[in-house]
Parts: sequence; structure tokens; C-alpha cells
Amino acid sequence: MSVDACFLFPVGDGHRLWVETCGNPAGEPVLVLHGGPGSGCSPRFSELYDRARQFLVLPDQRGAGRSEPAGERGANTTAYLIADLEALRLHLGVARWRVTGGSWGATLAIAYAAAHRDAVTDLVLRSVFVPGRRQIERFFQGLRLGPEGGGLDVLATHLDPADGESARQAALAWWRHEMSMAGATAAAAPEGEALDRLVLKYRLQAHYLQSECFLGEAAFFAACTRLAGVPVALIHGREDRVCPPDGAEAVHAALPGSRLMWVQGCGHDPFHPAMLAAWRVALSGLPPPA
Repeated sequence: MSVDACFLFPVGDGHRLWVETCGNPAGEPVLVLHGGPGSGCSPRFSELYDRARQFLVLPDQRGAGRSEPAGERGANTTAYLIADLEALRLHLGVARWRVTGGSWGATLAIAYAAAHRDAVTDLVLRSVFVPGRRQIERFFQGLRLGPEGGGLDVLATHLDPADGESARQAALAWWRHEMSMAGATAAAAPEGEALDRLVLKYRLQAHYLQSECFLGEAAFFAACTRLAGVPVALIHGREDRVCPPDGAEAVHAALPGSRLMWVQGCGHDPFHPAMLAAWRVALSGLPPPA
């Protein structure tokens, strides 16, 4: 029987996480980590899992999605997010859980597992993001914001919600660039309240990216090396421009005993049919097809 519940979980410093649980309460506990940073969990995420046999825990991270206060950057670093996840596990009475995530969610999954490996059965990760300056600069290369130029630092200076229309235009520029890099199908540009929420999302994301997600490349790869003995499945699209394939190769090399499944003809979209098929194979624990 599937049981769905939502609640706000206080984690201190004025932050409250929006948490959704769904699926079989007696099933395999699975933590689902969203990307961004700052995006929040998509209502479609539960489609990626087997709700009949799994108990899914989907938290929106500090300041992200429906968590409160929305877009808050104070007391909001990766160390806080890791502590929040462990507090949530204890609150739910979960002894150990499978940890899953995509993009930034995959990065956070590795950082959490390295800090609390006894709480983790295994990792299933999609489109892993390497939180280093080189990859961040590669993503923003070519993004310009009028005569001021472009790049993350220029965008960040315009993403204060108090700046009104200037902040909205910066968020739209980021959104359009992200859609192009992800190879996403054409969608109507956000407007009104949706656009104001996008300003908060990207403001929080800039807060993380300007600090290399409060990890940096060296610390991230050091975390990978501490996961010897933890089963790790990596799934990555060959055409991913948001998180390029060379990052997945480096993470695979740093994660002892991990397996890497390449998805041909696929970019960063978690719901691309080929990515969905690969993800479900990885979740099943079966070897990839020859």
C-alpha cells in the first residue's frame, strides 16, 4: 500500500525543510536528492522509483523548493545540508537507506555518504556534477547579460529580489542558457510568481557555485576515495553538456569499485527514455545490458 505524507521539518537557524514521503512504509528506504543547488524535488521524481516496494523520502534542501524561508542563504552550506539529511534519517527512524540523486543531488549524495557511510546501503547516481571552478566556468561560458558581459559573477550581482525587473531578466537569461545546455524541449518562459521563484532559486544556486558548493574539487574527490566498499552505480549521458562526461569518468576512477553506465544519445534530462531505462536497470541492481 502506498502512503503519502508531507511535513515541514525544523533543522535550526530558522530553516524548515519541506519533506515528502511516499511509497511502501515497510519497503526499502530510499533517499531522493534533488539537483540545483536550490531546485527542489520535482513532482515527477517518484515516477523514477518503484513505490510498491520502496519507501521514498524526498526533502527539499535548505532554502530550496517549498522549504522555508525560500531562497535563504544564511546558515546554508553543504555541511548544513549533510547534517540535515542525517537528522531527517534519525527523525524517520531509518536505520540505513539507499541514497540516490542526480546532478548536484549526486554530488551531495557522495558527500553525505562519505560523512555517514554506516547509514548508507548503496548509491545510485545520475549525471554527477564535479564542484570545481573549471566545470562551473565551462557551464557559464557564452552566457552574457547585456553590455556588462557574462558569467556567474555578473549574473549573481543582479539576482537580488529587491532589484525587481533586473533580477527577473538575469534569472531568465540563466534559465534560457540552462535549457539550451540541457537540450531541453522548448517550453514557455516562466513569468509572474514562477519567475520570482526562479530568482530565488538561482540566487541560492549562485551562492553555492561561487563557493564551489562549499566542497571544491579536491575535497570532493577525497570524499569519493573514502567510499571503498560502498556499492555505487553511476549513470551518465554521453551528450551531457551541463555535467560533461569527463567529470563522470573522473568520479568513476575515484570511487573504488563503482560501475559506470553510459547512456547513448542522451544529455542531462532524467526523463529521456534512454536515461529512464538505464536508471531503472541501476536501481534494480542488475548488471547493464551488453
